[in-house]
Amino acid sequence: MNNTPNTILFLVNPFAGKGNALLIAKNVVEIMKQNGYDTELFEGKNKDDFFNFTNIFDIKKIKKIAIFGGDGTMHDMLNAIMIKPEWLAIPLLLFPCGTGNSFSRDLDCLSVEKATELLINGKEMLVDLAEIKMNENTIWSFNIIGCGLVSHINILAEKLRWLGAARYNIATIINIIVNPVLKAKIYFNDEIHAKDYCFLLACNTRFTGKGMEMAPLAKLNDGLIDFLIVEKTSRLKLLMLFPKIFSGKHLNSPYLKYVQTNYIKIETQKPERVNIDGEMKGNTSLEITVHKHKLKVII
Repeated sequence: MNNTPNTILFLVNPFAGKGNALLIAKNVVEIMKQNGYDTELFEGKNKDDFFNFTNIFDIKKIKKIAIFGGDGTMHDMLNAIMIKPEWLAIPLLLFPCGTGNSFSRDLDCLSVEKATELLINGKEMLVDLAEIKMNENTIWSFNIIGCGLVSHINILAEKLRWLGAARYNIATIINIIVNPVLKAKIYFNDEIHAKDYCFLLACNTRFTGKGMEMAPLAKLNDGLIDFLIVEKTSRLKLLMLFPKIFSGKHLNSPYLKYVQTNYIKIETQKPERVNIDGEMKGNTSLEITVHKHKLKVII
């Protein structure tokens, strides 16, 4: 009797992106069956469903996990897995079914066809995760952690979801005009800084939002997180800065500091909303610790 795991677990967010993730997943299920795999398909109706999937399936039968959704779906699945870390032994593949698809963009996997091929023949790679301690809670991140302008943009972009991918650009322009101030003290690489900031953003991935190459030097498996520190400046200078982000040409800005580190602490004068992997999760203050080679993915 062969006890080798042969099941691919399909975790599907039917509300992701353009709402076609379930149809895509069902098509891929048929392809996997044709290639000799057993399959299980789980359609999450809400975040609680995604958070509880590890209680539903027998880990001993699962060979691979295919996630159909965007970065927010990936975030929910990751935090479910970290409660039962034995699931870290199973490799994941995120299909690009979201709006921004930052993680898929970093892995150069932006088509369903390529993701399907990787699910059959792809290799495994270990990538880093960031552990965030905030208000006595622990949250895990694979993409970004930010506060200040980047949080304000994300909050407004969610309200403008009906505009599709353009909502990020529109939300950015509106919030640059508002130009909020972030008063914070930050700790990294044995340095301490306390100033007025526009935003603070820690990136594990090169990309965020809809194709914004926010951290062009970031690597998923180097044990470091790339920390962008943007000091308070004028609306005009911010408007000139943001277009450069799409091509990664913003690093020479005189009011932007770019550092790589494995630990960050952010303290703020008042609670500030925190953007974690595109999801609004709690308020500052917070600590970020990088865990090297923590998650197994298929590339």
